[in-house]
Amino acid sequence: MDNTKYKLAGIAAIALAVLFPIYWIATFGFIIDNAEMAFRADFLELSGWDILFVAIGALEIYVYFSLSKYFRDQIGGGLIATMLLAMAFFVALFHSTVAVDILLGLSLFPSIAETIIDVTLVAGIVFLLLYCFALIGMCSAMLARFIALPTTLKLFAVGMLIAAVLQLTLVLAVVNIVLFPALMLLLAYHFLTDEHAVEVV
Repeated sequence: MDNTKYKLAGIAAIALAVLFPIYWIATFGFIIDNAEMAFRADFLELSGWDILFVAIGALEIYVYFSLSKYFRDQIGGGLIATMLLAMAFFVALFHSTVAVDILLGLSLFPSIAETIIDVTLVAGIVFLLLYCFALIGMCSAMLARFIALPTTLKLFAVGMLIAAVLQLTLVLAVVNIVLFPALMLLLAYHFLTDEHAVEVV
């Protein structure tokens, strides 16, 4: 097994744990007074936050791909691996909405800008909900093999299931600004220690 590959996944998870709360704390700080107006204003300008948004998406996709390969190769969890790939796909769709920032930030399609923003906001929510359903599927498949999992992944499965439920409420999703990074650090520990090398069949 290529240990370097999992070490890199661990580093990516740590980077994600650091960058994720920075972006979303700043975002919620911007929208605390008027969420809709803040989101609309963000779509109409380009900034370093857009680059950070893309970076977070890329890191999250890489972590899910790596974890998918781990489950397929080490645990024999085909369903878990498939759900992780689905999660990566919906994350990619959600973060691809940055393309709208680029288009509108360059003042393209000004006559239909408001319509594009409305569609993008709805699409973003749909992508997040689909991600949550895939996450619940992944966690359920992990919990079905609970006894066979290493301790770190047992905690990860339970924590991510809680995160999915919180995300579905939308209102309580803010808790994930703290919970998600903590779970990424747990996953990083799993990747960076020898525990990931234990094969369970």
